[in-house]
Amino acid sequence: MKISSQQITSRGIAQQSGLDTLSSIINYTGEYLNFGDAFPYSTQLGSDTDYATTAADPHTDALINSPASDIGRWYRYHTSGSPYTAASAPVSVGGFFSFNGQKTGGLQSYSGMYQKLSLTKGNEYQIEIQTSISSSSGSLYVVTYSPEGDSFYATSSNTVTFPVSNTSIGITTKTFTAETANDIIVLYFTTNETSVANALITNISIKEKQEYLTPVYATDMWGNAHKVLRVAADQTISDD
Repeated sequence: MKISSQQITSRGIAQQSGLDTLSSIINYTGEYLNFGDAFPYSTQLGSDTDYATTAADPHTDALINSPASDIGRWYRYHTSGSPYTAASAPVSVGGFFSFNGQKTGGLQSYSGMYQKLSLTKGNEYQIEIQTSISSSSGSLYVVTYSPEGDSFYATSSNTVTFPVSNTSIGITTKTFTAETANDIIVLYFTTNETSVANALITNISIKEKQEYLTPVYATDMWGNAHKVLRVAADQTISDD
């Protein structure tokens, strides 16, 4: 029998720790957005706080001047006139979050909703948007913001493009890293259509990344499962 300092026996048993070959498994779990499903939210969004803006940056203007004071509550905003086209704020009806928009005289409109989150700073999260079929054209932007002094800055952005048909990809995902414990998610719609356009989504979800390490197994010539182990180049396998 060779000396016991060898790393692995001939039977594939590790004689030293740390020899397992590990595989990473990533899941996104939990739920970090309150009332992200439009169906149970019923028509409540139409009664939630709404802010009218004509500011150069209507999105951060809403976050500053109509702050999301409560975690887990929806707030809304909309452009109300020049230099934009006036638009109504989003509503929830019939199991949908409904966004309206229109472009008249070359002026865009913006209609959005936002929520302050409760996260763990530095952790990674995944946003998932479930769209509904819609013939209108336009873009729904999904942006996360973090505070910076008296203002906010965008930390991630994704775009859901309309129209959506039965051949479209109905679920859009985007990951982001929490810059603070209370980052804010903003969803807003805009369009180039000169008649009123309507974008519908049914669900918004935010889940936290969880990573697990598991040993890698292989099957030998006799059909027996065993761990895949590592061995240093200058080591040999023991006879026992």
